[in-house]
Formats: sequence, C-alpha cells, structure tokens
Amino acid sequence: RTLVRAVAGALRHGAAAPARELRAGALMLDTAARTCEADGVEVTLTATEFDLLGHLARNPGRVFTREQLLESVWGPGAGAGSRTVDVHIAQLRAKLGDVSPIRTVRGVGYRLDA
Repeated sequence: RTLVRAVAGALRHGAAAPARELRAGALMLDTAARTCEADGVEVTLTATEFDLLGHLARNPGRVFTREQLLESVWGPGAGAGSRTVDVHIAQLRAKLGDVSPIRTVRGVGYRLDA
C-alpha cells in the first residue's frame, strides 16, 4: 500500500524520465538512438560496448568491480570472465581516444568521470 502511494505521488509530481542524453566531458551518448559522439565526432560502438559505456555514464563517479559490470551489462550467468570487461574497456578507450572519461581504480574496477 505504501508503495502504491509512493508511485502515485511520483506520477503526480512528474517523476523524471531516464535521460536520453548522457554526457561526460566531451563524450555524449544518445540512449534512444544508441549513438555516441566523442568531441563531436560520431564513434561506432558494438552493442556491448554501448551498453557498458551507458551503464558507466548513468552512474558517473561510481566505481564498479568487474563482477558488477559483468552482471549489469552481460547479465547474470553469462559465463564471461572478468577479463572480458578489461578487453571491452580497452576497446572503448581506443575508440574514444584522448577524451575517454573511463578511469581505472587500481585493485577495484572502473568508473566514469563526469
């Protein structure tokens, strides 16, 4: 009952819809069109690269372990190893170039700087 009231209240007060555009420095993701621009230049990403970058961009500054990224992006029980995350991060950094906002947190995982 409390949940129903909370949802009704949020709807009455215009709860925010998920952002269509996610920005971090010179990086821009359009989540509806699934496009990415780095410093104004369109960057072609695979579906998994886009999902990974989108997950990080929706949570700027938050550090994710490789296991958390595997579960969030690839899904539970996907069977991919933690090195899969490292490989995809390296591919993203290569495609985004010097404007890449992805940072390594040594011994923990990755975060995206806003």
